[in-house]
Amino acid sequence: MNKKMAHFSLSLIALLPGLTFADTSRLQDYVPVEDRLAKLEADNDKHKDFNFAGYFRGGWEAASSGTTNATVTVGKGISASGMSYERPNWAQGALGRYGNEFYGWYDLIFSQRFYNKDGVSMKAVVLLDGSIDMNSSNNNFAKSDGNDISFGKMYLETKGLVPNHPETIFWVGRNQLPAKEILMFDWKYAYTAEGGGAGIQNLKIGPGALDLAVGRNDYKVYKTNLSGSTNVSSNTLQMRYNNIKLAPDLTLGFHGDYTMANPSQSQKDRAAAGEFFDLKDSFLAGTALKKTEADNSFNELVFQVANNGMATNMTRIHGANPYLGHSDNYFGEQSGGTLYRAITQGENFIGDHFGVVHAIAFGKASDIVDPETFAPHSDITYFRSAIRPAYIWKNFNQTGVELGYFKQNSKQYGQTLTESGYKTTFFHSIRFEKSSFGLLPEIRFYATYLKAIDNQLDNVVFADNKDDQWKFGISANVVFF
Repeated sequence: MNKKMAHFSLSLIALLPGLTFADTSRLQDYVPVEDRLAKLEADNDKHKDFNFAGYFRGGWEAASSGTTNATVTVGKGISASGMSYERPNWAQGALGRYGNEFYGWYDLIFSQRFYNKDGVSMKAVVLLDGSIDMNSSNNNFAKSDGNDISFGKMYLETKGLVPNHPETIFWVGRNQLPAKEILMFDWKYAYTAEGGGAGIQNLKIGPGALDLAVGRNDYKVYKTNLSGSTNVSSNTLQMRYNNIKLAPDLTLGFHGDYTMANPSQSQKDRAAAGEFFDLKDSFLAGTALKKTEADNSFNELVFQVANNGMATNMTRIHGANPYLGHSDNYFGEQSGGTLYRAITQGENFIGDHFGVVHAIAFGKASDIVDPETFAPHSDITYFRSAIRPAYIWKNFNQTGVELGYFKQNSKQYGQTLTESGYKTTFFHSIRFEKSSFGLLPEIRFYATYLKAIDNQLDNVVFADNKDDQWKFGISANVVFF
């Protein structure tokens, strides 16, 4: 019997609870399952400290003809053929997400406090996230088959370790500072894509609360002909200064990220030779002003400035998160260009039975890489809007319409390319709170019409190479805890 088989056999014997002759003294980290369960059952406080929560969305959707997916082709500013792929929505980050997000996303959060003594507490947090295919019955865990699963977060969270700040959180692991979201567009105006890191949150200094973090994220930096990639390291410093009260109903906040590329010398040399794109440092700085009312309505105004990769991704049509790259992919040759962006979002009630939700974004960038064509030295301007008036029934159900319109101009290679379109979604939703931003669950019945007026940037087409599409569906959005 070889050594591996002998070790495997010994492990099996040690795990059998009925065999009293099993010697487990050498298995230093092994604790029998029965002993673990007995300890948990005897420790009521531990039971209270375990938490399982999550979110998911899914449902059914069909188009008037063919698939509900849209086909886009990006990268045509540096490659004649570009790269084509299908999306389960079109211009969601510019037109609005209602009736325009047919994919089964989920988050499953597990946390366990395992230490609570002398003012110090510690808990382990694990976030499992991914998506499941809504188009077919395939249930294989493989991205190529429409199903993927990953550990989005895994970190240690502590309280009480920072002197004189008992409510300050200190965490270590795969995590990031809390995101700030434009909910109707399904993108975040403050969000950092990263792997492992460490951070401090809710450090009370002056009139507000300070959050600081450092994290690492490696990017697949592509060859200039898009034929391959190499992984390049980067590190990001993150800052948030939140909840500065200017008045009882008015708060001010600041946010900023700075990402530093960390390529090897050989990667620098290959980028300098023009084989690969050059991953460049990038920054984001912004401020947000939020006013809330007694009826839970609110309005928020955001101003931001960014450069290089973050500026490029903040002009993406499908999602304008302040990433350095497109997810973990990096395309294009940046040259220090800058973006200025203004955003407003809010929800306002008119009496007891009418509400209006809105999101509007303006952006102006100069000398950046176009996020759709990858063309360098592009000058971009855009306007994005979504408004959702609704009648609110006595049981908080809503009936209404979401209207979206956007236009984006990109001046590149001496010509101006335009992408524009609109969306109309008729809906009835079953809700349990008055606010559209309130606690889920929500069940939506909808009919959506999408129209691409111009498609010179992402070259979008719907089924049968049409520039418009009707689709109908039912979706559920659920938060549970």
